[in-house]
Amino acid sequence: MASVMAVAIFLLYTSWRAVYVHFSSDEMMNIYWYWEPGAWKALCADVLFWRKIVRPMGGLYYLPLFHWFGFNPWPYTVARLVILLFVSMLLLRLAARLTGSLTAATIAVMVVAYHPELVSLTHSGSYIYDILCAGFYFAAFLYYLSRRDSNGRLSLIQSCAFLALYLGALDSKEMAVSLPVMVCAYELLEATRSTRKIAVVAKRFLPHAPPVAAAVVITALFIAFKTYGPDGLAQIDSYHPVFTWARFADSSQRFLNATFCTTLFRAWSVLAVWVLLLYVGIRKRNRRLLLLLVWVVAAPLPLNFIPPHGPGCIYILLAGWSMIVAMAFEGLARRTAHEPLFAWLPEGAAVVSLLAAALFYYTSVTTFRHERIARNYFREGEKTWNLIQQFHDFPFRPPHGSRIAFVNDPFPEGWDTLFIAKLWWRDRRLQVSLQNRQHLPASALAQMDYVFDFPQGRLTRMR
Repeated sequence: MASVMAVAIFLLYTSWRAVYVHFSSDEMMNIYWYWEPGAWKALCADVLFWRKIVRPMGGLYYLPLFHWFGFNPWPYTVARLVILLFVSMLLLRLAARLTGSLTAATIAVMVVAYHPELVSLTHSGSYIYDILCAGFYFAAFLYYLSRRDSNGRLSLIQSCAFLALYLGALDSKEMAVSLPVMVCAYELLEATRSTRKIAVVAKRFLPHAPPVAAAVVITALFIAFKTYGPDGLAQIDSYHPVFTWARFADSSQRFLNATFCTTLFRAWSVLAVWVLLLYVGIRKRNRRLLLLLVWVVAAPLPLNFIPPHGPGCIYILLAGWSMIVAMAFEGLARRTAHEPLFAWLPEGAAVVSLLAAALFYYTSVTTFRHERIARNYFREGEKTWNLIQQFHDFPFRPPHGSRIAFVNDPFPEGWDTLFIAKLWWRDRRLQVSLQNRQHLPASALAQMDYVFDFPQGRLTRMR
């Protein structure tokens, strides 16, 4: 209970100011994605993942909030922080299970909560997909491990529950595809305990294969439809994979540098770190470390071969590294606690004091970077918020299904004006055209029911 309270207080204390941020730059598009086809289609896509709706789990976040609160960003941020707090509690339980120490798990979750690269999770609504994906990912893995510990292996109903949680992770974001690798690695490590005979390993592994195999099948279908299908992400330049060693090496060192807030790692040093962890894990027969090594190698694989994306993508990867670092620091603290300097303290108190000092040092050296990134998010979305306010102050509502054109709108390279207009008037049949994007001829503009312009940046009805 003390760990839960510590994590909750730490997370809320370091992120409460996020309630004052505006909508981020992509959120109008995100809301429109789910509002335009309707709630029923958006929700069905969570099960029928081959539908065209992108990351349909986001609809469970955006649609209720938009229905009840419209364009008020405050409830969105509060809901996001509540979800992130719940996900942090899931990570706390999972980390305690994987590290074997509630103390190390608490430190690991706090490190993740205050990591500069993850300021985006609290201060930008666009990263709700990373939060949801991590939440379902942690929940699925934790559920699998808990049922495995309780019953020896998963029943049919339990396997379906595990697969449903995994599907929720996939419906949130594509980086969840590494979960079957983690489950398979866990079973192989368990099957090889105290034996190297292939027949014995196979006999131990096969009874647990059905849920793993089902997860692999779902993953293959998901990749086929969502990545390489007719409307798959691979068709988009920013998601088009390039399977080369150069791309893998560049992304691997970028992820490790982002994780440790440095620029020192190169491709060879990333491999050196992996080899070192493998050696220590085998030498010490530390199955926890070996499983976490699989975590930090497998988690970024969905991102290794595509162009760089937002910082929230390292959430799951950072969770794995934080557990490894927390385990190492706890081991070091326990050794230090036996030194004469700490002889007057009980070992537990000395370990907690040393880890608290390490956490304080970590937060102090990252505070400047943390605050600088947070300030940038407070400035993001000002243009979007300004246009929303102009619609709010504009005493006009077009008739249902009107044809509307916007000239010189504030987003010359985007579609935000279209999204905001249709969402504000809540009319799916509005025919909205943006002159900046579509370059309509004068004859087409003349046929519009209404034409709006933005002289001096102010929304004005021209006709």
